[in-house]
Amino acid sequence: MHLLPASRVFVAALLASFSSAKQDLRSESGARNVALVEGDCINNDTALLQLSNDLSPQSAISCLNSPLQQHNANRYWGKQFGKNASVVVYPASTQDVSLTVQAAKSSPKGRDFAFVSGGHGMTNASSSYGFVIDLSWMNKSQIIPNYSVDAKNLTVVAYEGGSNWLGVQTATNGSGYTAVGGRMSTIGVGGFSTGGGIGFLAGAYGYATDRLRAMEIVLMSGEIVYATKTNAYSDLFWALQGGGGQFAIVTKFYQEAAPEPTDCSIGVYTIADDSVERARQNTVEFFANNTDPFSLMYFAIGYLPASQANLTADLAPRTLLTALRFGNPKDPSQLDFNATFAGLLSGIETTEPPTIFRVPYSSSTLLVDPFFPPGFRRGFYGPQTSSIDTTYLAQITDTFSDWTANVLANGDSPSSAVYVLQYMSPGLNGNLPSSNADTAWPHADAGHQTLFSPGWSKASTDPLTLDDTATFNQITHDHQTAVGGGITIADYPNYISPDSTGRQVWGDNIARLIEVKEKYDPECRIHNGRVFATQACVEQGYANVFA
Repeated sequence: MHLLPASRVFVAALLASFSSAKQDLRSESGARNVALVEGDCINNDTALLQLSNDLSPQSAISCLNSPLQQHNANRYWGKQFGKNASVVVYPASTQDVSLTVQAAKSSPKGRDFAFVSGGHGMTNASSSYGFVIDLSWMNKSQIIPNYSVDAKNLTVVAYEGGSNWLGVQTATNGSGYTAVGGRMSTIGVGGFSTGGGIGFLAGAYGYATDRLRAMEIVLMSGEIVYATKTNAYSDLFWALQGGGGQFAIVTKFYQEAAPEPTDCSIGVYTIADDSVERARQNTVEFFANNTDPFSLMYFAIGYLPASQANLTADLAPRTLLTALRFGNPKDPSQLDFNATFAGLLSGIETTEPPTIFRVPYSSSTLLVDPFFPPGFRRGFYGPQTSSIDTTYLAQITDTFSDWTANVLANGDSPSSAVYVLQYMSPGLNGNLPSSNADTAWPHADAGHQTLFSPGWSKASTDPLTLDDTATFNQITHDHQTAVGGGITIADYPNYISPDSTGRQVWGDNIARLIEVKEKYDPECRIHNGRVFATQACVEQGYANVFA
């Protein structure tokens, strides 16, 4: 196998490209003395007209079919979730968000209201045909030492609600600190942080939602508040720890910083057909025996070529093993990559010589991005299980093969689809909550994470994808019932499937979540996606999560 240090020039070029794209979108508004307005939708809308005068010069209002509105509609990772909104507002500050929330309440376009961070969510919550607040211009991140919160002084990573994880990790790179973040560069911090937050480092440091220490929030009244675990807004803080974005808009997160890994090594192995059984057995043994929370692996089945040299030839469902080792900054005796994964790779033949990439932790998401390209209809679904066996892996593999055959029979292509079983260090290295009531998402017990990420192109493929998603979920739920010793593990909120009930995700916490939404969003202005059943949401027909 080959060991490749990451090219600093390559990484720098990617970061420069990312920064340039952001600057291009903001250049017009940044040179003005008033907010940029694209189109004429403000002319007959008193609320929008006033908003155009009140917003900061760095912000923008974009009407239907204008460039920034089109940019918003086309940036959703799942193409089926992009909508052409009547108006999209790009705020540049928390005060801009407050003003925009108030304007949306008065504008006729605000009856269908949504806000978006990264656009990766799978519940159809962050887009609308009416009024959208796009937070992507609020994307600053910084490390703050000696930050005082709830009578403690901590080092925190503060990131604005429109940031993505490439931006956050770029800001923390080389500092000795990092945040538990998403595993793709374009994943937004908002849905990720309020929906659980499983990242590469969750096995070592816990989920992102459990590491939150404070949030700056704009309520649906427009009021700006600061919430912590113990202050007057502790109920709202609790709800946003895994309850999603159904309560208010978080404009800044304060996550307790974690020690930054010294490096990251990632190896991807496409398994030869006659080694698949051995790969399954080795995977089961790794899951059972690994003791390093900084080392993990993914067992995957994807619709892939036999060789990366020709990405369009000999496509078929194939098994992949991905091995990841993050350098533990506090353990100089940590086993190296080869020693860590010797057992996992023992006796396995691959379709081509594998390559191991060694990169800074801050660049790790850039290596994952090519596996999940944009431009497709998308899903990101799956529950958890506490242990696995080869029978379970074979059943998952067969189901994925059936799905790809059905997609092909429908005249569609599953070329970007993958099913992944994600190893999680048991107990998350002691970083799980002590009780299911500690956060909105009840996860005192946690397991290994499954992920069915179908990619397809035709709307006619939607029903069969939803059917097979339900099949995958049932396989894992049944397996957990068989192996879990009576322990039920709540589904991960960010991977909630269309067929999943609210109770499978939030359990006995739903009643309290309804109370919190009733308090902070009494008119049910936030009503797309998974909506908790307040009186107003029930009366308006939006509620779909009931106690």
